[in-house]
Amino acid sequence: MRPVDRRNFLAIAGDFVFFGIGVSFASQTTVLPSFIATLTSSTLLIGLVSTLANGGWLLPQLFAANATAGKARRKAAVLVPAVMNRAVFLAIGPLMLLLVPNRPAAALAVFFSLYGLFYLLDGVASVSWLDILGKSLTPVLRARLISVGQAGSGVAGIAVGILVGVILASDRLPYPTNYVLLISLSGVMFALSIGSLAFLREEPEYTGARPLPWPDFFRRLRHILREDRNFRRAVIVQILFTLSGAATPFYVIHGLESLAFPGLSVGIFTSAQVAGGVVSALFIGYIGEKRGTRAVMRLWGLMSFATPLLALALTLARPVFPASALMYAYALVFVIVGAQGNSLMAGFLNYVLESAPASSRTVYIGFANTASGISLVAPLIGGAILSLSSSYALLFVAAAVGPVAGLVLSLGLAEPRHHGVPTLPSST
Repeated sequence: MRPVDRRNFLAIAGDFVFFGIGVSFASQTTVLPSFIATLTSSTLLIGLVSTLANGGWLLPQLFAANATAGKARRKAAVLVPAVMNRAVFLAIGPLMLLLVPNRPAAALAVFFSLYGLFYLLDGVASVSWLDILGKSLTPVLRARLISVGQAGSGVAGIAVGILVGVILASDRLPYPTNYVLLISLSGVMFALSIGSLAFLREEPEYTGARPLPWPDFFRRLRHILREDRNFRRAVIVQILFTLSGAATPFYVIHGLESLAFPGLSVGIFTSAQVAGGVVSALFIGYIGEKRGTRAVMRLWGLMSFATPLLALALTLARPVFPASALMYAYALVFVIVGAQGNSLMAGFLNYVLESAPASSRTVYIGFANTASGISLVAPLIGGAILSLSSSYALLFVAAAVGPVAGLVLSLGLAEPRHHGVPTLPSST
């Protein structure tokens, strides 16, 4: 490995690890839903946590892809929006401390506004970040970096999960100081992540691409979707897998409210989710290196299907479990949730990077992630199901339907390492 490759590997890995730790402190599946539940009983608003994170990150990417097309260097296109969004996130904690005690409605409005803006700016930066990842490392090194980054942030995240439980259960940190501290620590980790990425030394890549007038850009996109059937299928499969997210924000709420788990369980579930990410990062990284990204995608589909069914099975088995045993068994749900998150990066996004021609890589990335924005309605659908039926069993069954369809469709996917990068005929 050349010195510049080693430097860039470490810079990106540091960004990966610190960002992952930040996500653990303000987990959108445990910490933040439980925080929002202290401000409102609305399941739709609780589900909005995941919707804003996913939608903010996904929706701007197609437009960012065209705006940054042809840039030989992309580091600035990552750092500028990333520095802005870190500043936004660091403001959330102090504002919650001021607003939550006396103005909970205003606290909700401010939280959702800043949280959504954070992920919107992150989505703008992510197209160039993924392009840097795609051009800087070989497929094997990229799979290794994703594995190292996810495992590293996961190991640290296990300790974070324990700390989350201690903070939320501590009498010395009354509400809302406990949640404010967690959100603020998350902001600090996000700031450290972008500081690490600043050490990256980017080599220029000249592809001959350039930003297009928007009508031409969408004609180019339509041409890619028409000609590259495998890419089109991969995007649909990914969308179907992510529909299991209808239940994700409500696993912790179900545990706290329906199964009567104590507040300490939030920390246990956070640690379980991170532990699942650690173990799966190493296993998935090995599969990605040896078997390819298609195998990782199919594994993701199996886990997306298994998660809501496990939650349903444990709920039905409640009468035969002691309360403490049920809580630890329920933590297995979060173990699989953590593993699923790793599969998105190591499976689908890496699949797209391997499949895309260099001259169209940002278009592939932008469309793949923006199309995934369809799945952002999943938590809102989950909230609506709960509002109308008050049935977690119905929610869990509904969340399993999309992954089943995705698994069937994935049988027709090609492995890019065996079939190579497509050569698209001209669209003109």
